[in-house]
Amino acid sequence: MPIAILQGHPLIILKDDEPESVGTLFSQIPPGLIEAHPNTFLRWEVLANDPRGPLSNVKYFSSTFDAIHPRTVHKLLGASRRRLPLFAQAYGQSEVGPIAARTYSRKRGAEADGRCVGSPFHGMTNVRVVSRDGNTPSKSSPGFIEVKSDGRIVTYLGEHPRWEKQVNDGWWRMGDVGYRTKWGCLHLLDREVDEIPGVESTLEIEDKLFARVEDLIEVIIIPGPDGRPVPVVSTRDDKPLDERVWRDAVVGLPPMADPVRWKLEDLPQTATTKIKRLELARLLAAGSTGNGDRP
Repeated sequence: MPIAILQGHPLIILKDDEPESVGTLFSQIPPGLIEAHPNTFLRWEVLANDPRGPLSNVKYFSSTFDAIHPRTVHKLLGASRRRLPLFAQAYGQSEVGPIAARTYSRKRGAEADGRCVGSPFHGMTNVRVVSRDGNTPSKSSPGFIEVKSDGRIVTYLGEHPRWEKQVNDGWWRMGDVGYRTKWGCLHLLDREVDEIPGVESTLEIEDKLFARVEDLIEVIIIPGPDGRPVPVVSTRDDKPLDERVWRDAVVGLPPMADPVRWKLEDLPQTATTKIKRLELARLLAAGSTGNGDRP
């Protein structure tokens, strides 16, 4: 935002992300760069098919902090009529700011590796992955992701002991698990608290399901009461899930329970519309059906 203002570029700040109103605004004032939360971009997938071309002038998309699905990136880049549009994804956390980034181009399809969140910012951030079992961190044996950044917070207000638990000789534990490739790319597999035994990455499964089931607008893999992974899904316009399409989509994925369909508005969400996975698992275990009921 400061760069745009200092360079004299016009700036639009949106108060909501409703696709209908956003499509109208972007059609009247075509943006060249858009920054938004991943779930906002997910909602804007429908704009890719809008005959008014609200995304046609976008050269750069920028997404911050949370994981974004390759299907969303693929759709949005395909909606741009610019010659070489790019999608920039930053990985970070409020406590440390952005610590790694990568870019997508049109060459990457809907099933591109969405777990690669890029490389650290040279001279500004550093990343290490700490083994949890004595083995070199890998996809099958991910470690704790820790970072160093000049932008790290110095305490939690009134909760300094909690802050101290996440700091080790200047390294900040992100609360995520993953590994780094031999080229240095950081791969984020899961939040520590969201891991499911026997599943290498719930986020990777979700990426693949999004790419294979067009009607999905949300899918969250959580542990069921019996420990099995349960896919909680929301569909566009709340349409019934096509069972044949779903059976084809889960081929090659770890065994899971049957999908549970919830309305998107019933899923517990943060202020940035990220799904509260632990709360969702609690509601599911308590018998909530996702129809507005809360045990």
